[in-house]
Amino acid sequence: NEMATNTDFLKVLVKDTTFHWPRLDQPYRYNSQEKRTEACAPNVTGAGYSIAFDVTMAEAKELHKLLKTHYNETRARNSKLPEFSTVFGMKKDEEAGTVRFTAKKRAVSNSGELNKPPVVIDGQKKPLAEKNIWSGSTGNLRLLAFAATDPDGKGGISLLLDTVQVVNATYGGDNLDDFEEVAGGTTITADDDFDAPQAKTAAPAAATVQAPADAEF
Repeated sequence: NEMATNTDFLKVLVKDTTFHWPRLDQPYRYNSQEKRTEACAPNVTGAGYSIAFDVTMAEAKELHKLLKTHYNETRARNSKLPEFSTVFGMKKDEEAGTVRFTAKKRAVSNSGELNKPPVVIDGQKKPLAEKNIWSGSTGNLRLLAFAATDPDGKGGISLLLDTVQVVNATYGGDNLDDFEEVAGGTTITADDDFDAPQAKTAAPAAATVQAPADAEF
């Protein structure tokens, strides 16, 4: 494997989103015999951390465009990459009018060394003590998009899970009826970082996906 350069990674910030299936407190893997995801040791094949989030169809279109452009820019530097085919782990829900993206980080690197877990912080940018949050928690994500090929040789973009900022945490045993899943609040920007929550200025009603040029808080 050739070493990736910084330009191979596109930083993408997803703001004010609802998390689904967060697996952040330790490595997990999918057990194909049991048909379920389970906690495991870091050195088990397929072990890693992951989180999913939903965006509207319009937001997904913008994000897909941004990621495809990044793939093609990487491909211009690396002729071994095939044509762009997909964003890995992307699933449409036509009925709900949303698209789900999943970001992952493997527990072990290609060279067999342990990877650092994704950074998980709270609203004040301090390390979150209890990382075993549940679906329905909300906050911000920093992802790194990079070009990759799957085992079948298809080219696409993978989303590497870098940092999770949990603004409202939901845990097992919490009264989940207090939470509703709110669509349309997510904002996605490229190449930006976290701020501690401040008083919000009037924001547009719909979430927006911003290209790198105008990515600001």
